[in-house]
Amino acid sequence: MKMHNPSVYGLLLMGVTAMSNPAQAADAKPMPPAQYPLAEVSISILHQTGHGIPGGYEIAIHGNGNGYKQNTDANPVKIETYISNEILLELLNDFYRIHFFELGDTYLVKKQVLLRDNALVATTALKMADVSSKKLCIQLADYKKCVTIVGDQPVEASQLAAKIEKLFSH
Repeated sequence: MKMHNPSVYGLLLMGVTAMSNPAQAADAKPMPPAQYPLAEVSISILHQTGHGIPGGYEIAIHGNGNGYKQNTDANPVKIETYISNEILLELLNDFYRIHFFELGDTYLVKKQVLLRDNALVATTALKMADVSSKKLCIQLADYKKCVTIVGDQPVEASQLAAKIEKLFSH
Protein backbone atom coordinates (compact mmCIF):
# COMPACT_ATOMS: atom_id res chain seq x y z
CA MET A 1 0.00 0.00 0.00
CA LYS A 2 1.39 3.38 -1.05
CA MET A 3 1.62 6.13 1.60
CA HIS A 4 0.73 9.72 0.67
CA ASN A 5 2.49 12.73 2.03
CA PRO A 6 0.02 14.03 4.64
CA SER A 7 0.89 17.69 4.07
CA VAL A 8 0.35 17.44 0.29
CA TYR A 9 -2.88 15.52 0.79
CA GLY A 10 -4.09 18.14 3.29
CA LEU A 11 -3.31 20.96 0.84
CA LEU A 12 -5.14 19.17 -1.96
CA LEU A 13 -8.17 18.68 0.26
CA MET A 14 -8.12 22.35 1.30
CA GLY A 15 -7.81 23.40 -2.36
CA VAL A 16 -10.85 21.35 -3.36
CA THR A 17 -12.86 22.81 -0.49
CA ALA A 18 -11.80 26.37 -1.26
CA MET A 19 -12.53 25.98 -4.95
CA SER A 20 -16.05 24.69 -4.30
CA ASN A 21 -17.04 27.66 -2.13
CA PRO A 22 -17.11 30.33 -4.89
CA ALA A 23 -19.53 28.22 -6.91
CA GLN A 24 -21.78 27.86 -3.89
CA ALA A 25 -21.65 31.60 -3.27
CA ALA A 26 -22.55 32.35 -6.90
CA ASP A 27 -25.60 30.04 -6.71
CA ALA A 28 -26.80 31.38 -3.35
CA LYS A 29 -29.75 33.77 -3.37
CA PRO A 30 -29.42 36.95 -1.36
CA MET A 31 -30.75 36.51 2.14
CA PRO A 32 -32.45 39.11 4.32
CA PRO A 33 -30.20 40.77 6.88
CA ALA A 34 -30.16 39.41 10.42
CA GLN A 35 -30.51 42.92 11.89
CA TYR A 36 -31.85 46.16 10.47
CA PRO A 37 -33.42 49.35 11.81
CA LEU A 38 -37.21 49.32 11.93
CA ALA A 39 -37.15 52.66 10.10
CA GLU A 40 -35.59 50.85 7.09
CA VAL A 41 -38.52 48.42 6.70
CA SER A 42 -41.16 48.88 4.03
CA ILE A 43 -43.96 46.63 2.82
CA SER A 44 -45.89 47.26 -0.37
CA ILE A 45 -48.60 45.77 -2.55
CA LEU A 46 -49.25 46.80 -6.12
CA HIS A 47 -52.58 45.41 -7.34
CA GLN A 48 -52.86 45.46 -11.11
CA THR A 49 -56.09 44.56 -12.84
CA GLY A 50 -56.43 43.04 -16.28
CA HIS A 51 -56.10 45.40 -19.24
CA GLY A 52 -58.57 48.28 -19.10
CA ILE A 53 -60.35 47.15 -15.94
CA PRO A 54 -60.48 49.76 -13.15
CA GLY A 55 -59.71 48.86 -9.55
CA GLY A 56 -55.93 48.84 -9.27
CA TYR A 57 -54.29 50.20 -6.13
CA GLU A 58 -51.04 50.53 -4.25
CA ILE A 59 -50.45 49.98 -0.53
CA ALA A 60 -47.31 51.04 1.30
CA ILE A 61 -46.31 50.63 4.94
CA HIS A 62 -43.10 52.17 6.25
CA GLY A 63 -41.14 51.30 9.36
CA ASN A 64 -42.01 54.64 10.94
CA GLY A 65 -45.68 53.55 11.01
CA ASN A 66 -46.89 55.64 8.09
CA GLY A 67 -49.05 53.72 5.66
CA TYR A 68 -51.33 54.49 2.76
CA LYS A 69 -53.57 52.93 0.16
CA GLN A 70 -54.07 54.76 -3.12
CA ASN A 71 -56.09 53.66 -6.10
CA THR A 72 -54.41 53.86 -9.48
CA ASP A 73 -57.52 54.92 -11.37
CA ALA A 74 -57.92 58.21 -13.26
CA ASN A 75 -59.00 60.01 -10.05
CA PRO A 76 -56.64 58.73 -7.36
CA VAL A 77 -57.89 58.65 -3.77
CA LYS A 78 -55.35 58.20 -0.98
CA ILE A 79 -56.22 56.70 2.41
CA GLU A 80 -53.57 57.19 5.08
CA THR A 81 -53.29 55.26 8.32
CA TYR A 82 -50.82 54.62 11.13
CA ILE A 83 -49.48 51.10 11.67
CA SER A 84 -48.19 50.38 15.20
CA ASN A 85 -44.83 48.75 15.84
CA GLU A 86 -46.66 45.70 17.20
CA ILE A 87 -48.64 45.22 13.97
CA LEU A 88 -45.53 45.83 11.87
CA LEU A 89 -43.57 43.21 13.84
CA GLU A 90 -46.49 40.78 13.47
CA LEU A 91 -46.39 41.30 9.69
CA LEU A 92 -42.61 40.84 9.61
CA ASN A 93 -43.00 37.57 11.52
CA ASP A 94 -45.67 36.52 9.01
CA PHE A 95 -43.21 37.02 6.14
CA TYR A 96 -40.73 34.71 7.89
CA ARG A 97 -43.45 32.21 8.92
CA ILE A 98 -44.54 31.64 5.31
CA HIS A 99 -40.93 31.45 4.08
CA PHE A 100 -41.62 34.44 1.82
CA PHE A 101 -37.92 34.95 1.11
CA GLU A 102 -37.70 31.46 -0.42
CA LEU A 103 -40.75 31.77 -2.71
CA GLY A 104 -40.43 32.17 -6.46
CA ASP A 105 -40.61 35.73 -7.77
CA THR A 106 -43.66 35.25 -9.98
CA TYR A 107 -46.58 32.91 -10.44
CA LEU A 108 -47.56 34.18 -13.91
CA VAL A 109 -46.78 30.78 -15.43
CA LYS A 110 -49.39 28.11 -14.75
CA LYS A 111 -47.96 24.59 -14.93
CA GLN A 112 -49.90 21.35 -15.07
CA VAL A 113 -49.46 17.78 -16.22
CA LEU A 114 -51.64 15.78 -18.54
CA LEU A 115 -51.71 12.20 -19.70
CA ARG A 116 -51.22 11.73 -23.43
CA ASP A 117 -52.74 8.89 -25.50
CA ASN A 118 -49.47 6.97 -25.41
CA ALA A 119 -49.53 6.89 -21.55
CA LEU A 120 -46.81 9.54 -21.27
CA VAL A 121 -47.19 12.31 -18.75
CA ALA A 122 -46.51 15.71 -20.29
CA THR A 123 -45.92 18.98 -18.46
CA THR A 124 -47.44 22.11 -19.94
CA ALA A 125 -46.74 25.72 -19.05
CA LEU A 126 -49.11 28.55 -19.83
CA LYS A 127 -48.02 32.14 -19.35
CA MET A 128 -51.00 34.07 -18.09
CA ALA A 129 -50.92 37.47 -19.75
CA ASP A 130 -53.19 40.39 -18.95
CA VAL A 131 -54.53 38.92 -15.72
CA SER A 132 -55.09 40.54 -12.36
CA SER A 133 -52.07 40.26 -10.08
CA LYS A 134 -50.66 41.55 -6.82
CA LYS A 135 -46.99 42.30 -6.37
CA LEU A 136 -46.18 41.89 -2.66
CA CYS A 137 -42.80 43.34 -1.66
CA ILE A 138 -40.81 43.71 1.51
CA GLN A 139 -37.68 45.76 1.93
CA LEU A 140 -35.38 45.30 4.90
CA ALA A 141 -32.61 47.93 4.71
CA ASP A 142 -30.86 47.24 1.36
CA TYR A 143 -32.51 43.84 0.80
CA LYS A 144 -35.74 43.66 -1.23
CA LYS A 145 -37.91 40.69 -2.17
CA CYS A 146 -41.08 40.75 -4.29
CA VAL A 147 -43.50 38.00 -5.24
CA THR A 148 -46.14 38.43 -7.95
CA ILE A 149 -49.33 36.69 -6.83
CA VAL A 150 -51.67 35.43 -9.57
CA GLY A 151 -54.92 33.55 -9.01
CA ASP A 152 -54.29 33.53 -5.24
CA GLN A 153 -51.04 31.62 -5.77
CA PRO A 154 -48.94 31.15 -3.74
CA VAL A 155 -51.68 30.76 -1.13
CA GLU A 156 -49.61 31.88 1.86
CA ALA A 157 -48.49 35.10 0.15
CA SER A 158 -52.05 35.76 -1.02
CA GLN A 159 -53.34 35.38 2.54
CA LEU A 160 -50.64 37.72 3.86
CA ALA A 161 -51.55 40.31 1.20
CA ALA A 162 -55.21 40.05 2.27
CA LYS A 163 -54.20 40.60 5.91
CA ILE A 164 -52.26 43.74 4.92
CA GLU A 165 -55.18 45.00 2.81
CA LYS A 166 -57.54 44.67 5.81
CA LEU A 167 -55.44 47.24 7.67
CA PHE A 168 -56.76 49.84 5.21
CA SER A 169 -60.45 48.92 5.18
CA HIS A 170 -62.10 51.41 7.50
